Amino acid sequence: MAKIKFFLLIVGLLLAVSGMVYLGLVLSHQKEVLTIGLAGPMSGPFKDVGLSMQRGVALAIQDVNRSGLLEKYELQLAVSDDRSAANVSGYAEKSAKKLAATPNLVAVIGHYFSTASILGGEVYKAHNVPFISPSATLPALTTNNEWAFSMMPDDFYQARFLANYILHGLDRQKVAIINDKTTYGRSLKEYFLAELAVNEVTPAVAVEIDQSRVNRDLLKTRLKGLAESDIIFLAMNYANAAKMIHYLRKNGVETDVIGGESMGGAHFIRNAGIYAEDVYAVTPYLPSLFGEASKNYQIDFLREFQQEPDWISTYSYEATRLLAEAIRQVGRDSTDIRNLLRKMISPQDAIPSIAGDLYFNEWGASRRTLWVGQVKHGRYIPARFQLTHVKYQELAKMRKKNADIFSMDNQFMKRATVVYTGIHMNEVESFDPVAGHFVANFNLWFRWDPGKNKNLDFEMTYGKVLTATVREKYFDKKTNNNFISYLVSARMQDHFPLQEYPFDQQTLKIRIKPKLKSNEDLILVTDMDDDSFLTRKLDFGAWKDVRHLQFTTQKDFLWSYRNPKYDNKLFLLDHSQYNYHIQMERKSTGYLIALLPLLVLVTSSYIIFTIGYDVLSSRYSMGITTMLSAMAYHNVNKLGVGYLVRGDLFFLSSYMLFFFALVETAVVNYFNNAKKVEIAQKVDLVALVLYPVLVAGTLFLVFQIPF
Repeated sequence: MAKIKFFLLIVGLLLAVSGMVYLGLVLSHQKEVLTIGLAGPMSGPFKDVGLSMQRGVALAIQDVNRSGLLEKYELQLAVSDDRSAANVSGYAEKSAKKLAATPNLVAVIGHYFSTASILGGEVYKAHNVPFISPSATLPALTTNNEWAFSMMPDDFYQARFLANYILHGLDRQKVAIINDKTTYGRSLKEYFLAELAVNEVTPAVAVEIDQSRVNRDLLKTRLKGLAESDIIFLAMNYANAAKMIHYLRKNGVETDVIGGESMGGAHFIRNAGIYAEDVYAVTPYLPSLFGEASKNYQIDFLREFQQEPDWISTYSYEATRLLAEAIRQVGRDSTDIRNLLRKMISPQDAIPSIAGDLYFNEWGASRRTLWVGQVKHGRYIPARFQLTHVKYQELAKMRKKNADIFSMDNQFMKRATVVYTGIHMNEVESFDPVAGHFVANFNLWFRWDPGKNKNLDFEMTYGKVLTATVREKYFDKKTNNNFISYLVSARMQDHFPLQEYPFDQQTLKIRIKPKLKSNEDLILVTDMDDDSFLTRKLDFGAWKDVRHLQFTTQKDFLWSYRNPKYDNKLFLLDHSQYNYHIQMERKSTGYLIALLPLLVLVTSSYIIFTIGYDVLSSRYSMGITTMLSAMAYHNVNKLGVGYLVRGDLFFLSSYMLFFFALVETAVVNYFNNAKKVEIAQKVDLVALVLYPVLVAGTLFLVFQIPF
């Protein structure tokens, strides 16, 4: 009975200590809850936009809270409905006042429309609450309110960009413009016409229509001029633009159409239907132009909402992440958050984000890079030409004869050619993570407008092409595209972190760049956003294929090596790089082979505590034998790397367990020889309870301690 009571006492003490430790951890990790407000059209004709905003903000808050980015704070969402574009019954102000009264409010995302953002902004200004609109573009929003910020470049910047894109990117000179009578449409038209005038271009047709309906009588007289134009600029929101596209196409006007960011997403395509095909627009979120973080965000969004993210969701997500980063840097004070955002006024101050580096002008309007998409098969893809800033302005001056370089906003810009790039993996022929290389066989293709780049060759970054056989090569006159495909075998060199072995996941990276002197004028983009129907599983040996990712990045290269022609300067330019990542993880058999025998030995040493005192030599023998067996097995399974891996840590921890068993045996032997058998029995009872706890604790620490 005494033994049972002692055993229960030991177990009770261990449970009590564990409970206190757990309670201490929970209390020490309690965080202050901060509220991020969201104001947008959650009902009414634009409620689908409001839903996009809410999804983006909710996902961002979830990601921030899970990541532990804010050590002292946890974010929560408060939503307020402003109902529609116009200030219907004062709902912009009402929704803003509702949010301003929310406890622990630190900032607001919203509103969607510029008018609602300006009206609601007056409320936030009065309460010293910073707010970021993911979509408003009217310049007056930020110039008249020091608490206001906009993720989308404003009408002033956007319209001038579009004018130059038409003239220099698409090389179209006969330009028509149709605008509606909304504030947005008139604002875009005003700045667009001003930029055309700077370039000494007069619009072939300029017509303003009523926002509620297509003015058939007025447009009828302009149909011939519209049909003869090189391109039509629609300065209107996506709903009105969809109606206009219907009208133009049904009346035989097949001229190319281009628009602002309101047309650059799924909402426009859904409204315009088949008539959206081939339309150009500023497209704020083109996943194939961005990096790995963007691709992972796209996958996470699809998993969470069973729908692809649009640019409104994405910019709402980015605005929330930007606020979280501000809170991390300066804390919860709203004035400090506002002041930090106001300092982000140059590319050098930019914060990386999933849709490109983010910074503002001096009034809080975004000045991030703009991209143009074109609708193909019901979705926006990067248009075949893009405008990018010239990295070194002095180089542009020296190369001013280059027809692709022009000036906008006192900055030199250039036209870059998009190269649609794709890979179909056939097999991973070999993979040695310790040596740091693998050999892959794959089909590779390029599709591009030949323009000044009649030919296109490629090379591997951090690798070597072993063989490259041209499978097909031709020029398609109908689409004005060059096409070339290869069958490639390449050996890629990389560093594979093995600290988590045998639980490690590895990424096999295939990185391709164009092999041209002017490769900074090419942009490699993924030819498909989703190639899951083409992806084949590449399981082999101990490795399981988890998923494939493809995306675009930029990589620096040294262009001028102290060339006297360029004043002995070094110019670090960048080239576009196409990335195809294959994420692999070790199969469960790898865990069993590496660790199961060791677990058997650790379990076997537990038997020591049940062996009687009359055969203490057997206890010693078993303890020493298990330790030596583990050491021999460890030696066989060691990786040829100069650092500890997760498996090594488990082995070393197991040695301590074996040592504990041997020390306990020595203690028991001492008390037994001293005729204190009762104490020896109690020591064994404690060991019987403590050893499994130590094993569990060891396993927890081994797999939780970060390397």
